[in-house]
Amino acid sequence: MLRGQFRLIVDGQVCDMDQGDTIIINADVPHNSTSVSRNTLVCGVHLDAAYFERLGLPGFASRQYLCRTFLHSRSFMHRVAPIKALMARLVLDQSNHPEEIMVRQTIANLLACYIYRWIPHEEADAAGAQLRSDSRGRILRIMDTLNEQDAGQHLGEIADAEGLTLSHLSRLFKRHLGIGYRDYSQNLRLDSAAETLRTTDHTIGTIMERSGFGNPAVFYNKFRARFGCSPAEFRRGRRPSKPQSVLTTEDAAEVQKLLMVLATDVGKAAELAVGLAPHDKRQIVLSAPHNPTRETTPSHALAMS
Repeated sequence: MLRGQFRLIVDGQVCDMDQGDTIIINADVPHNSTSVSRNTLVCGVHLDAAYFERLGLPGFASRQYLCRTFLHSRSFMHRVAPIKALMARLVLDQSNHPEEIMVRQTIANLLACYIYRWIPHEEADAAGAQLRSDSRGRILRIMDTLNEQDAGQHLGEIADAEGLTLSHLSRLFKRHLGIGYRDYSQNLRLDSAAETLRTTDHTIGTIMERSGFGNPAVFYNKFRARFGCSPAEFRRGRRPSKPQSVLTTEDAAEVQKLLMVLATDVGKAAELAVGLAPHDKRQIVLSAPHNPTRETTPSHALAMS
């Protein structure tokens, strides 16, 4: 959290975050943001857990990392400072330098290694783990379906496809994401409408109909409630689709300043990530030359809500 306040629902648990807070959301855990203050700035990085496990971190994808600074003591903030430094460097893109792709890959690897080495974790308990996995799997499948296809699909149709009653699936959705299916689906349709407004010249009426809204008054009211302006006002302020950012010039300058401060500790973070902390140095031995392999770089993102 760079600025403002943010609320996440992570697998049914409410997480209220303030400036400076950090959270690790474990792999395949359903999550959703339910309320954001207008001035909130969120910096996030996605790490493909399976990729790093294949790269050489055994069990990385199955670990349940315990990193929610709003639940830990203040001393735990020292534990997450290297995470912030490495994340900051990932977001501070220097694409005008030819070596930047390699730098970002290196920093991503260091971030994964640091989390693997220093962040406390627990293994999922066997009792009830399969049930939770099945429950999460259903929600993740539904979320993927809505993101890729028709966000207006009725919950009853999805319940039939999943072999569940409508009431049970509705409770399941609410428990994992903290928001009802209807509101979640509606937000996806509004987000799609906003993206179409930003990137096409279609009329607002056409966009409204294609987004599944039959009543103009409902569409305008819901759109304003979500984005703080009318569809026409949103379109007049549209920006190029790339880079994918809604940061104002002032916000971008503040973000860069905040991230530059955090990134100054990237050297210390690297030392810890590769095991060069004072109490670890006695464990270092010599090995044969390393033969690196080429892999795909994970994704990194900066978002404002």
